[in-house]
Formats: sequence, C-alpha cells, structure tokens
Amino acid sequence: MESMRLRDLVLELLWPSFCQQCQRLGPPLCRNCYNSLEFYFSQLFHQEMQKRFPKVHADQILVCARLSGGLALLLKNFKYHNARNLAPFLALLLHRHLLIPEADYLTFIPLHPRKLRQRGYNQCQEIALTLGKLLRLPVLNLLERPKYLSAQARVKSQQARLERLEGAFTLTAGAKEKISGQRILLLDDVLTTGATLNQAASVLKLAGAREIIGLVVASKAK
Repeated sequence: MESMRLRDLVLELLWPSFCQQCQRLGPPLCRNCYNSLEFYFSQLFHQEMQKRFPKVHADQILVCARLSGGLALLLKNFKYHNARNLAPFLALLLHRHLLIPEADYLTFIPLHPRKLRQRGYNQCQEIALTLGKLLRLPVLNLLERPKYLSAQARVKSQQARLERLEGAFTLTAGAKEKISGQRILLLDDVLTTGATLNQAASVLKLAGAREIIGLVVASKAK
C-alpha cells in the first residue's frame, strides 16, 4: 500500500494533472472551465434523430453537454493524444449530469481491431468501465466492428454516413444470449448525426434487446 502511494506521488510530481483548457494545475477541467460547460437539461435528441432517420433504434438518447470549449479539447486529447487517464473524469461527468435509468448491462461503441491497435485503447470502453462501477452495472463487450472505416466525422454527407455504416457492427461471440429481453445502456463519446449510435442500437435490437438507451458525453448536433 505504501509503495503504491509513493508511486502515485512520484507520478504526480513528474506528470502533474492540469486543466486541459487553461493549463492550471489541478483536475482535467478547473472550476472556471468546468462551469463554462454547456450541459443539456432538455433531452430532445431522440426527437432530433427522428428527423434524420427513417427509424431510430435507440429508445432514449441522453447527451451530457455540448461539444465545445474545454470539453471538446478534453475529448480530443483523450481520443487522439493518449490521455487515457481522462476516462474517470468523463465517466463522473456522465454520472453527475445525466439521469441514467436502471438497466441490465452497460456496453459501448467498439473500435475496429486495427484502430484499437493504433490508439492503444477504446475511449468508449475506458469511460464505460468506470461508469459501470459508479452505476454498479456489468460492462459487457457486446459489439464488434469487422469493417475498417476512416473517421466517421470526416464524412459530411448523411447518406454517405448511412451507407458506409451498413454492416459496420456485429455481435461478439455469445452476446445474443445475454441481450435477449434486456435493457441496455449504449455508450458513445461524441454524437454528430447519430448514425453510428443508431446503427449499433439496431444490431442490439435485432438480437432481441428490450430497450436501448444511448449515453453520450457530448454532441455538436444541436
């Protein structure tokens, strides 16, 4: 125990925590930058997605905050600059600011194995692992991504987004038996049009899930 505390102290001295936006020593977002976040108090994302897609497969879509300012920078560093240590902060953000309903399982949007090797971790899985502990829910890897795709955010046409996501997700081995009749939380980090979340939810629904609730850290859709 003492050795672990000493190790943590050494790491903190060598690589101290600092605000991702203003660089002030402390948490990933200092109080001022945290207070500048635009949290969503009205959950209208399901209705918004109904305007874009013939069928929305998620029964609810809960988004924490707008993708802007300090949160946008934090998510960029977390996703692309090996800032894996930011996952607990983001999980706590979801836990504090979303009214998350009871569920049977928590799962997450997967990465293709090639992208997982490149990045070293799945950012959605990292958030889910901490959030599962906070919610006291099992975190299951129910989906996999057999098709390698470049970043979805780079594709501007919604029709092109939909077409390239056809067949993008499949069930992991043994997942179908766990899904049938269950209420499942599906975590994604960023919602742009919602095409990725909707396609993943459709696979879970087709496998017999009773209800799918999307949990998203940030969105630039509104």
